[in-house]
Amino acid sequence: MENKKICFLGAGNIAEAIISGIINSDKSIRKNIIATDIRKERLTYISNKFGIKVSTDNINAVRESDIIVIAVKPQQIKNLLEEISGKIKSSQLVISVAAGITTKYIESFLGKVPVIRTMPNTPVLVQEGMIAYCKGKYAKKEHENLVKELFESVGKVIYLDEKLFNAVTAVSGSGPAYIFYFAESLIKSAEKLGIERKTAKILTIQTISGASKLMKNSDDEPEILRAKVTSPGGTTEQAINTFEKNKLHKIIEKAVISACKRAKQLSK
Repeated sequence: MENKKICFLGAGNIAEAIISGIINSDKSIRKNIIATDIRKERLTYISNKFGIKVSTDNINAVRESDIIVIAVKPQQIKNLLEEISGKIKSSQLVISVAAGITTKYIESFLGKVPVIRTMPNTPVLVQEGMIAYCKGKYAKKEHENLVKELFESVGKVIYLDEKLFNAVTAVSGSGPAYIFYFAESLIKSAEKLGIERKTAKILTIQTISGASKLMKNSDDEPEILRAKVTSPGGTTEQAINTFEKNKLHKIIEKAVISACKRAKQLSK
């Protein structure tokens, strides 16, 4: 990676997170990174924060780079691909972080170039992301290795077949919002029981953080970890029984399936 020039087309939150992770893993890489955006104030912010090159000129940035990361919003993708069509060589690598955009769609504009599609989630902002990736028709093992090296600086990386990407979007892409929703509900419940909001927030966030770390570091399945906390006739059992009675697991299942269906509708 230290010899590769990387271009980020789009300098939003995901691009910022990836840039931050790369630079934190190796400060010398900053000289090889350039980010583009139509918002000059955003480029000023990115330049000041990371000390990297910035530009509003996508074509020149692409021409100078070995790796091109497409990080614009899905609704901007068509215009961007039309702009850079014919400007990318087969010796370069295109990585997309745009949700719902297939490798086939990107290749229809760019031709026979290596394309790898990724699905990162927002915890990349704190180097704890989940990143799934799949290969386009012309991507090879060497391109996979570059993607792994790039994204392992901001989270965990796994390969999945592209046909599963709508499901990935519904589970890990949207997943952080589900956790935030649960946290929101837990905080409100604590307040109703008389706990002041600031304290309720501390209790909730640390509990979720600790439980996540315990799941990550344990060989036990989540069901086993749950059982270990759920003493017969105790308080936790009462809460779990209420979840079961109201079919919380079915509500979650329906929500994830609904998100998956929407991801499919939005895919190109």
